[in-house]
Amino acid sequence: MRSRGLVVVLALILATLATAGVFLYSRGVKENAVEGGDLRDVVVSAVDIPANSDLNAFIRDGEFTVVQVPEDTLIDDPVTQISQLQNQRNSVYIFSNEQITVARIRGGQIPGGLLSIPEGYQAITVAMDAPRAISGALTGGDDVTIYATFEDISLAAVSEKSLKQAIKAASKPQPTESTTTNGPEQNGAVDLPTFDATVALVPTVEVLRVIHPSNNGGSVGSETQGDSNNSATTTLQVILALTPDDAQKFVFALEEGKTYLSLLPPDQEGEDLDPLTVAQILLPEKGK
Repeated sequence: MRSRGLVVVLALILATLATAGVFLYSRGVKENAVEGGDLRDVVVSAVDIPANSDLNAFIRDGEFTVVQVPEDTLIDDPVTQISQLQNQRNSVYIFSNEQITVARIRGGQIPGGLLSIPEGYQAITVAMDAPRAISGALTGGDDVTIYATFEDISLAAVSEKSLKQAIKAASKPQPTESTTTNGPEQNGAVDLPTFDATVALVPTVEVLRVIHPSNNGGSVGSETQGDSNNSATTTLQVILALTPDDAQKFVFALEEGKTYLSLLPPDQEGEDLDPLTVAQILLPEKGK
């Protein structure tokens, strides 16, 4: 019995020594890795972060942490301190627990400014009723098609020269008694019947930001996702990236017509459609 008890005690001692050895070995490996530069500090997020988000809010919620990763898995130019994220916005989607590259963070002198306007484009803000702007189900990075409807359009067959003359004449003071005629032809123009038409004004447009009235009127940095409780009277501010030519068309459509936004699926281009009139709806063959 005494020998059996001795064996048990020796077994327990050996097990304890083995456990301590494994612990010391593991700690030694970790210390050697740190001392040898095999582990590096990087910042990761505990949650997924949509593009164009205010990172200050995630810092306040404690969503960012510093973790150590093997040096051979380190990405180029990673964010290593949470302070690097202060007062910044992310240019692309950030997934939880992934390393964050500095290139994904907006701040300072960045191409396109705070809104990251693409080169050759300009930003225009438009206030639209919710139904005309997908009820607010938009966010930065989405693509939309701009449709415009014009009413009582009166076209005239005019040469470029006669059009310039008409514009020049219209800019001058007109005499009290009109001496012009109201015939069908005037200054080389031929009057045509008026009609209504809807056009795909700009087939593909990038949304830079959506500002909702619930954000105290919305500042440049505020943004919301779609809200199913939006009423028909809710007004949204949508910031779009347009070429100078398309921006001019858009402003004209806003002033002289009615505009709608149509949300495109991811990575899909809009279609450049022919103008649509009521004749093409009621009499599609004759309306062509």
